[in-house]
Amino acid sequence: MIEKNFITAILLFLSMNLCAQVGINTSNPQGVFNIDGAKDNPATGTPNASQQANDVAVTTAGNMGIGLTAPTNKLHVNGTNPLRLQGLTAGAMSTDLLTVADANGVLKTVGTLNSLSIPTAAIFRLANSQANFLNGIAEGSSSVVPMSMIKNSIEGMSYDAATSTITFPAGTYQMTFVYEATHNATGCTISSYLVDFPLNASTVRTVNTAEHNQGGTSNHGGAIAYSTAVPANTTWQIRLGRGPSGNCSGAGMDLKNTSTQLLVLRIGN
Repeated sequence: MIEKNFITAILLFLSMNLCAQVGINTSNPQGVFNIDGAKDNPATGTPNASQQANDVAVTTAGNMGIGLTAPTNKLHVNGTNPLRLQGLTAGAMSTDLLTVADANGVLKTVGTLNSLSIPTAAIFRLANSQANFLNGIAEGSSSVVPMSMIKNSIEGMSYDAATSTITFPAGTYQMTFVYEATHNATGCTISSYLVDFPLNASTVRTVNTAEHNQGGTSNHGGAIAYSTAVPANTTWQIRLGRGPSGNCSGAGMDLKNTSTQLLVLRIGN
């Protein structure tokens, strides 16, 4: 019995080598190896597209086709939603390459998210209104704005809510500080605010001045924006200061919650 099985195995091996083609569920293999999943390929000739849809084939060039029998690439998959990868782990925006498909469905890389300067965002918002904000703060000085982080998709960025301090990874950023306030004080008709944005290893001052009504209808707002580059591990505390060109001072200013916020966009390396 052992001898018979051994002879059968040798004959099968010789048959496979002589034919140089192996077919499973088909007597008409396409290429050196062909599995006909539904066993619906014709006895002769080339299967049609519908028949090939359940096939796996390997050509003499070493190309493997799934859903077709004449693959043109090392792995050529044909079907509706043909690829599913389960269990993928999170990638790194700074080092992992983005993948795209060309007009023929061939996968290629186009660089990292950071190298393409595709913006990623962090959003901070003032949760509680600050009564008498900047009271006692001299012209040119600033006070901490205790914001909460709403969203952070910038890889490597962290936020210390206790001190309102952002730690940046190296990169180029666009930062926009949006504020809304009231200043119910006599003679207060021009409010001037400043933000010292991070720039390399130092800061740069940007000022916004706006005219508004006096007294209880003194609601006003604005945006202070700046584009900047910073090295890795730069720390920056969120602060808003009193600018040099206003006529409002002392008590009476309320910095409004929700509408006071900071948008940080990382726009590349």
